[in-house]
Amino acid sequence: MELPKHAVTLDEAIRWTKRWQLKELTSGLEIKAHMIPKKDVQDIFSKDLNVEHLRGYNAISDDGTYKFLMVGVDAKGDDMVNYERGYYVYDMTTPCPSVCSTVIWWDQ
Repeated sequence: MELPKHAVTLDEAIRWTKRWQLKELTSGLEIKAHMIPKKDVQDIFSKDLNVEHLRGYNAISDDGTYKFLMVGVDAKGDDMVNYERGYYVYDMTTPCPSVCSTVIWWDQ
């Protein structure tokens, strides 16, 4: 099965999210934020009218990269993850540090 752009396999999503939840590799964590491309978010909403919200999960990839995985959420507040029906887990963010704001708005 070919996945849409930015979707990760379900096995990867489970493994990466579990790694974060179990606090593996988070010692000295320096991730401050994640940049999320507007177009990618719009793509999730445009694929299915049942997507009411997005939910993000912190995760760590197999190579130790910090991730922020996103899933669609229905009107009941439940995650919409069902690969057979086209509801995928997406990896479309870039962490800070690497792409950080030069404006520190919270420290004024």
